[in-house]
Amino acid sequence: MSANVNSDEMLSFDIKRSIILAEYIKCWGLPETRYIMAKSEDLSITMPIELYVFPGEDMDQVSRVATIGLSACTFNHGQSCNSELLMVLPYDVVDDEIEAISNYIFEISAHIINTLGRNLKPEEVISENLKNEIEAMPEGWPKALLFDEPRGEPNELNYFHIAMQHVKLAWVIPIFASEYDLIQNRGIEAFDAAVDEAAISLVEVRRGACI
Repeated sequence: MSANVNSDEMLSFDIKRSIILAEYIKCWGLPETRYIMAKSEDLSITMPIELYVFPGEDMDQVSRVATIGLSACTFNHGQSCNSELLMVLPYDVVDDEIEAISNYIFEISAHIINTLGRNLKPEEVISENLKNEIEAMPEGWPKALLFDEPRGEPNELNYFHIAMQHVKLAWVIPIFASEYDLIQNRGIEAFDAAVDEAAISLVEVRRGACI
């Protein structure tokens, strides 16, 4: 751990981890794996970001990967990041590509802190130009991103109230350029309608575009 991280900051991080991880476990069961993104000299990330992998039940067919620690980071202007990230993916994709997925989520985290430089807006979208910044993007996945509320998850995962900070869990959804344009031009409701009409699952990253 960096010498720049003092004991009070680590205590705060440990408390945050305990609160958020307890909610994850209550809703998803015990994680099977943890990955850690440590501080990097070329990134403005001074606290560790941890990624936990929660395997789905036999009938669930999905696994969940979620961060703890992004909300302990601060932007260059000093404001705290108020987000943690969640991806819900087919269990076989997670089994086969977990190393790429973990690197991908860590690079998205770095993008939020270093490039976006602010908290995520509701239903935030980022164009496929992101592929020029994130080298770990898994091959064959849609290249743009939608950050949405964690639909289909228990309500207690929407927010974590930790002291004075209100942390939001953002569902990270890879989307196609055409879907990004649809959201930009007509809003998230039009995208949802197109997804319903195409009868596709946003969990499936090997899907085709809904439009």
